[in-house]
Amino acid sequence: MGWLVGLLLALTLAPRPALAQGVEPIVVAADQVVQGDLAAVGRPILIEGRVEGDVTSWSSSITILGSVDGDVVSYAGHIKLGPAAQVTGNVLALGGGVTRSSPDQVAGRVLGEQATPGGLLLADMAQLFRSGSAGELGAIPLPLLSTALTILGLFLTLACATVWPRRTQGVSRVLQQAPTRSTLLGLLTTLLLALIVILVAGLLALTLIGLPLLLPLFFLLQTPYLFGLAGLARAVAARIKLPETTALILGVALLLIPLGLIGAIAPLWSLVLFYLLASVGLGATILSRGGAYALA
Repeated sequence: MGWLVGLLLALTLAPRPALAQGVEPIVVAADQVVQGDLAAVGRPILIEGRVEGDVTSWSSSITILGSVDGDVVSYAGHIKLGPAAQVTGNVLALGGGVTRSSPDQVAGRVLGEQATPGGLLLADMAQLFRSGSAGELGAIPLPLLSTALTILGLFLTLACATVWPRRTQGVSRVLQQAPTRSTLLGLLTTLLLALIVILVAGLLALTLIGLPLLLPLFFLLQTPYLFGLAGLARAVAARIKLPETTALILGVALLLIPLGLIGAIAPLWSLVLFYLLASVGLGATILSRGGAYALA
């Protein structure tokens, strides 16, 4: 498991944005006119002047104090219209909802005015891909969130290993017999699933009715990864000279506690590392047909 220790150290020491550093917003000044569409990824948009085109934000908020001659869309953020704001097109918020002073401010339709659980999840996940402010993810301090997720991960992984002891043991044996094949297959499967999830989530988000389905879909997709992680934990436990139950608990802790420590500082690295490790177990799960048999 030397590669695991080295990878943890590399990700912990890797350069990352300072947590206290805020994201510089895109500002359209009060005396400024932007001709054409305005779009941003990971940066808030503040419009005090006028935009003659559509305004789109993929992962942050939009604040309008001036006017927009077009549509306003935020896929994972809040849209706020000031008292003097005017929008000639439609307003669509898939994440954090819409705040406006008067219905007359929008000439078209307002979609997603009330934030939904699925939309809030989408907005919170988008926070992982940009530097936070004062070490917070939304209104939750990163250390607290990371600790809660680590404890939940420990519980669910141990639950998988306890409910399916023979199958996770089968995954463990395959992982020890064919680590390279398991890793490659797991990573390829994760890449394929990521493409499918992006497509499905986009379709659900565009229908608006499907937004609440994002939350159960997200949790459902974690099941094979937690199962694979349980198999990986059993492979780690096999190298620990302790009683089986104690070794299993220690194996799970050795995998997840470092992720929790990294997540308190750099949540994106922690997320990437979680899926990287779990993908190894996922590959072994596929090779063993869900742990039903080990390779000859």
